[in-house]
Amino acid sequence: MTDFKALLRNPPEAARGMTRWWWYGCAVEEKEIDRELNLMKEAGIGGVELQILYPLHRDDREKGVQNVPYFSPRFFELTGYAAHRCRELGLRFDFTPGSSWPYGGPPITQEYAMQSALPYQIDIQGPCTYAHDFTTQFTGEVCAASLGKMENSRMLPETVRDVTGAFTDKYLFNWPWGTQMKAVEVPEGPHKLTIFVINRYRMMALKPCPNADGLVMDHCSAAAFDRFFGHMVEPLVQRLGDDLGSLFCDSIECDGHNWSGVLLEEFEKRRGYSLKPYIYALWGDMGEATGDIRYDYFRTMSELTIENFFQRFTAWSKERGHTTRIQAHGTWGDILKVYACADIPEGETFGEHDKLECNTIHRRLASSSGHIYGKQIISNESFTWLKVPRFTETLQDLKAAVDAIFLDGMNMIVNHGYAYSPELAGPRGWPFYASCNINHTAGWWPLYHHVARYIQSCSALLREGVPVSDIAVYLPQADVWAENLLSDIHLAMKLEERIGRETADRINKAGYWFDYLNDEAVCSLGSITPAGLCIETNCYRTILLLQCTRLPLETAERLVEFVRAGGTLIADGVPCRSCGLVEGKTDHERVRALMDELFGGGCGRGRAIRVENKEQALLQCLHAQVKPDVRVEKNDTVGFVHRRCGEQELYFFSNISREAVRTALTFYQVFGGFRVLCAESGRELPVQGAEERGGRLSVTLQFKPMQSLYFVFSPELKPGEVWVQEADAPCACREVSGWLLTVDGKGYGETPAPQLWNTVPGLEWYSGLGTYSAAFHWTADEGVRRVELALENLHCTASVYVNEVFCGDIWKLPYTADITPALREGENTVRLEVRSTVINAMLSPETKAMEQEEPALLEEWPYFGETINDHLRQRYFNWREREYFQTPQPSGLGGSVRLLLYQ
Repeated sequence: MTDFKALLRNPPEAARGMTRWWWYGCAVEEKEIDRELNLMKEAGIGGVELQILYPLHRDDREKGVQNVPYFSPRFFELTGYAAHRCRELGLRFDFTPGSSWPYGGPPITQEYAMQSALPYQIDIQGPCTYAHDFTTQFTGEVCAASLGKMENSRMLPETVRDVTGAFTDKYLFNWPWGTQMKAVEVPEGPHKLTIFVINRYRMMALKPCPNADGLVMDHCSAAAFDRFFGHMVEPLVQRLGDDLGSLFCDSIECDGHNWSGVLLEEFEKRRGYSLKPYIYALWGDMGEATGDIRYDYFRTMSELTIENFFQRFTAWSKERGHTTRIQAHGTWGDILKVYACADIPEGETFGEHDKLECNTIHRRLASSSGHIYGKQIISNESFTWLKVPRFTETLQDLKAAVDAIFLDGMNMIVNHGYAYSPELAGPRGWPFYASCNINHTAGWWPLYHHVARYIQSCSALLREGVPVSDIAVYLPQADVWAENLLSDIHLAMKLEERIGRETADRINKAGYWFDYLNDEAVCSLGSITPAGLCIETNCYRTILLLQCTRLPLETAERLVEFVRAGGTLIADGVPCRSCGLVEGKTDHERVRALMDELFGGGCGRGRAIRVENKEQALLQCLHAQVKPDVRVEKNDTVGFVHRRCGEQELYFFSNISREAVRTALTFYQVFGGFRVLCAESGRELPVQGAEERGGRLSVTLQFKPMQSLYFVFSPELKPGEVWVQEADAPCACREVSGWLLTVDGKGYGETPAPQLWNTVPGLEWYSGLGTYSAAFHWTADEGVRRVELALENLHCTASVYVNEVFCGDIWKLPYTADITPALREGENTVRLEVRSTVINAMLSPETKAMEQEEPALLEEWPYFGETINDHLRQRYFNWREREYFQTPQPSGLGGSVRLLLYQ
């Protein structure tokens, strides 16, 4: 049996969170590398993912700034030193190949670069002979061209001719100068000539290090993979050796990557027909066949990128003794299968995600893939753009965001992130333009270890056992592929749009924690039994079909088998088509017949139910047909995750709210006795009531603001022995007055209550550390067993000292600290060391003055300074962040400070 209390108090080092570590222009030194790695280790960070980016400053010998070219001897010295020091310090060292993202660089010539196909259309009235010189009218190579007759804005498939061969080079003095089309005969009637041109202008790697700029690779080409990894990765891996942990692939942001040089050949080989005569369907209407052709196109692109990049990436790394972490965010491929290619699938979260919400695009797809493909660890790029403007994030915000990530099934946190910032960078450092600045320049950095410890202990518990979910949502991937035009389709976004963000969130908050399934999961990853669709160690007894009109025949047959074995299938519409042009000729009617039979009542032991819509009708049907795992009365702020550890059941609950919540939790399965543990301390906590009736367990308890806890069910625990008591409430309170604020040794006058810094003349733009001190008389009341110090209006963190005895750090709600052990009869002193965010310093006139442009021409590399100027401006405020606040923001401590007395 797992001792979860002991595990919370002593989590393994391997469960520590990591951080992305940015080096600007590789302008780093060994001494600073050492200093920052030691700071990370002291703060509880367990490793780094090194990403080397654009220069932030020009070379400057006097200031000690020397940008280091990618793959230069000095580059290998620095990366090798960092990797080796991580190993010595017990830190993990991961690396992002290439520079920045997506993968690309100097070795990627046009031959290996990602391709963008642009469609051109010309209307021609036949009969006629048509020829044309397209020189200077488009730039690039014609990969396919077709001519077909139009009727009612549709191209008639039976009239289409492949005319790709009519296009030839146009020469100027024996130099290929452009493209011309030789004469073709056009029959009578309106026709359309469709030309697909591979654009000569390709995407470049984003924000690269010096000497690492270049074209983005073709993620569908094995030759491009071999080129990039042979030139840009192999030398690095050889030098880093065993000091390297995982190779990391950042999100797939390949703008316009909708084609590949191998596509046409592979399409015909895999789909059984040539795409060329049907290419118009990728952009226009060819009648009933249109969706099938688009499906075949996207399916082929999916297979190519999975086989030639993602699977190849992990196999290549394993051969060299390393693992992979992959973000599938942004890819057009089968999204769950892409995540599954990684040893550690990684989601990505950006924006204000410090709230309870089922996040399909960035998190739930990654965790679902991990669950159905058997990945123990599922990581998440965390805190990207958490607050806008930046520099307003607090440790409390980080904790809320972490809980939201955990509640979506992740169990590893990668901070976004830590920006290399030597002393010459000044007190504000060199923050990254899209991150929370989680490094030594943040005002609350000395207290970050609390968040790090919380991440470590929760990650440890959430890696125990296996995930539990009775519900699965089938991804309507075929419909997305069939209904979209030629594009580098962002499949995750399109899937969420189709299923509905609110629909997924509503299902989850109704107590039905669910995974997403793809066709491979339904057809081949598991087995169908009376218990449901069993994949890995989990059995899904209910599958939802939402906004699904197309099913591969094999998937349809498996769903019929699932229902006949006793499963429940709920759909907001009945699928009526198969997928693909060749398959569709025989499979469309078969799929329609199977679904009509299924939803018409011929379902054997199970149930197939059609609902009117995916909103209220779906939830009503779920409630009527399927018992939830846990129903949370206050489900807008309190969420859960369920894991099974042998005979033990582990539930993680979190109140992602700034308010206390009294709620009832109804468990629809009774597992015997249980205990409740504080997720931060491991202490056992009471509940306010517990009653078992009719096979259900109802528990009433009071969640504090921002509180997380674990329910542990075990056969070793006797039912009914849980600690029950009413919510702890103070019996009295006393106010502490007469406060003196001191900043940098200067006192700012005594006031009855603490003053916010932005209201004190001379401190309006101050960010940093301030000390509030006061004295109070204490005489213990009879029966008082605990005294807490409560702060009303804290804007970041406070460390509490009573009679110079440290009583704890306050870094999240509720803003209280137990001061009982430090109290003494008579006169007492209290000192609060308050730290702020750095937003006011960033808003200050002094910082604005630092945003002045450098000269357009520089005496040293990079000689032209405009790009660096842009990076410098982004360092402080990107896009419209400056417009959010025009005045100093609340900072420091304000309002009352009270003593809360408990009996």
